Amino acid sequence: MIATEDVPILRSIERKLLWLSTWMVHHANFVRPSADGTKVGGHQASSSSVVTLVTALYFHWLRPGDVVATKAHGSPAFYAAQCLRGRLPAGALRELRTFGGLQAYPSRRKNPEIVDLSTGSMGLGAVQATFGALAARYLADHGGRAFPERFVVMVGDAELDEGNVWEALLEETVAELGHVLWIVDVNRQSLDRVVPDVRRAQLPAMFRAAGWRVIELRWGTRLRERFGRRGGAALRRRLEAMPGGEYHRLLRLPPSAVRKALVTTHGDVDPAIDRVLADVADDDLPALLADVGGHDLVAIDAALAEATREASGPAVIFADTIKGFGTPLAADPLNHTTLLSTAQVETLRDALGARSGDEWAGFAESSAEARYIARLPALFQAPPASDRIEIPMTIGEAYPPESSTQEAFGRVLGALARTPAADRIVTVSADVAVTTHLAGWINRKGVYFPRAKPSHALDTPQAVAWKESPAGQHIELGIAEHNLFLVLGALGLAREVSGQTLIPIGTLYDPFVPRGLDALYHALYSGARFVVAATPSGVSLSPEGGAHQSVITPGIGIAVPAITYAEPAFALEVEWLLLDALARIAGGSGESLYLRLSTRPIDQRLAPAPSDAYRDAVLQGGYRLVDARTHPDRDAEADAVHLFVTGVLAPEAVDASRRLAAEGIFASVFVVTSADRLYRDLRMPRPRLLSLIGADEEDVPVVSALDGHSHALAFLGGALGVPQWALGVDDFGQSGARGDLYRHYGIDAGAIVRAARTLAGRP
Repeated sequence: MIATEDVPILRSIERKLLWLSTWMVHHANFVRPSADGTKVGGHQASSSSVVTLVTALYFHWLRPGDVVATKAHGSPAFYAAQCLRGRLPAGALRELRTFGGLQAYPSRRKNPEIVDLSTGSMGLGAVQATFGALAARYLADHGGRAFPERFVVMVGDAELDEGNVWEALLEETVAELGHVLWIVDVNRQSLDRVVPDVRRAQLPAMFRAAGWRVIELRWGTRLRERFGRRGGAALRRRLEAMPGGEYHRLLRLPPSAVRKALVTTHGDVDPAIDRVLADVADDDLPALLADVGGHDLVAIDAALAEATREASGPAVIFADTIKGFGTPLAADPLNHTTLLSTAQVETLRDALGARSGDEWAGFAESSAEARYIARLPALFQAPPASDRIEIPMTIGEAYPPESSTQEAFGRVLGALARTPAADRIVTVSADVAVTTHLAGWINRKGVYFPRAKPSHALDTPQAVAWKESPAGQHIELGIAEHNLFLVLGALGLAREVSGQTLIPIGTLYDPFVPRGLDALYHALYSGARFVVAATPSGVSLSPEGGAHQSVITPGIGIAVPAITYAEPAFALEVEWLLLDALARIAGGSGESLYLRLSTRPIDQRLAPAPSDAYRDAVLQGGYRLVDARTHPDRDAEADAVHLFVTGVLAPEAVDASRRLAAEGIFASVFVVTSADRLYRDLRMPRPRLLSLIGADEEDVPVVSALDGHSHALAFLGGALGVPQWALGVDDFGQSGARGDLYRHYGIDAGAIVRAARTLAGRP
């Protein structure tokens, strides 16, 4: 509990945080020179609403084992707290939202020295932090250290509008996490509107229904004391029945008008309310009515103690605050993007005791505040990763003569399960584990759940032994791709946050990658590393049709940063790409990997003979499969075309090459295993793409083909400086036989031949 003598010190720290966070934004917008006059922004009102909560957390409650996912729009208050705690120099505050300076929203990728967990995209940071607690629990259940010890999430109430929040809360494992605490900043204002009043009852009820302990911190000590007096119940009913818009209007009325507006309901004066407020002066009434729990340090401390008293499950505190607290923006309905004027800032500076010309000053070393801060326990510091994990370069797996890349993925995982490296691998799936070839892995490693659960099907023959226990190494989620990517993000940060490496591999249907794209982007931005195996892909999944056939995902793979998109054609290529990615993740380097796989079996005899050169070419992004230069019928004047193909269309390209040769058009076939790597490599002095082409082939036109949108390979011709005909699936999919669909969308061997003829000038 907060000692009585510490309350004035904490109030002084709160005022300093309010000033520094407000001044930081003002300086960025009105003092710091601007090269182009662009408004910098900074959310002064949103930041001020959490200053009391930040004070309670960072100057009283947090311990070295606690990590915090901070409310994104409260970042100025967070940065000010880091400065007062000695983790940021005052000069850093001057560089808010500058290139190389403090980010607009807390970013572990950009400012890892102070940011525990990245936030920014509404709701996503909160959920990934919560799944971070799942990762810590998983580590502990597998012989590691349960660290971090506690995960604290601070969100704005409007963030709870995001559907991904509720997808996460419905996960059964989340209700098992006793070291998770959410603090909801209930300032009842969003960007444009007052949060709907119905949320007041809905949100706590929804958390309770999901198994959370709910604490509602609505009113401060002064108002609660007033509620206990004669007539106080009527005052409480009046305030709690009042719509949010009316309450905010009440706070902005002149003091002389507040009493009349409060005690009058339906045109009549309520004598009970009038009586309980009789001894409150008009000038003191607005402050009393603004006494909400989220700005009462003692009340916050009591709520935190209650929330952490038990460890049986997660807890949430709904803390009422005032957006714009302590500033002229308080409760203004349009305060989200509003900035204080220079005159208002000067008035606030005087009110908060800051000195003109010394606005960045903290506390003097001899002050009570400085001595108090010096006694505080250290804040969280991520431990260094010291573990070494050896990933084999090859696993000696044999693949059937006819094999799909999805089947190869399952075989590789099955073989890995027999190696020591498997102890650090954890697989994740959104209710599609069996249909994405994880059955063999699950049978060997089991399903993870924080407590053992009985399985009523183990006494009968089953294709998959679905046994859930803390020893399992597969995490099964409901059908929610946001959860999948955010769990992968949390597991993929274990090395950076916990000092213990996990190697996460997630599977989902490739058509559903766009469903979770926002979460995937956030997970990658946060710095996590993992593997995504997305299968089946394209119209090769011919019976399904429609939205179950992915078209745009190759473009997503190329465009999204920090993850390498690869689409192997043959089984051995799956093995090499996967093992290489796992080795990089285990070593804490490189990028995540997006494997786009297919269920279509391919004749493995078409692949080159295994060799180090073949492996290196696959990892670099592509290789020549058919060399038309060696064709016995080719002469120097013969027409030539290059066929660049990805994944399952390799057989079509080989067939087209044979057919074209019969017509006197000689087509080399190049397999693009990673269009992403080839594209990015164009910036290098010796691009891989150019090294695939001989000096005597520099003017040969290109036909490209893939089972996905044609633009994914459409850069090849421009990069080579030659004409190109890009084939692909540029419309919605549909059901049908595979051959029919290939012909319809123009990606079969016949379409490749026709395109090559056109480029060769043949009728």
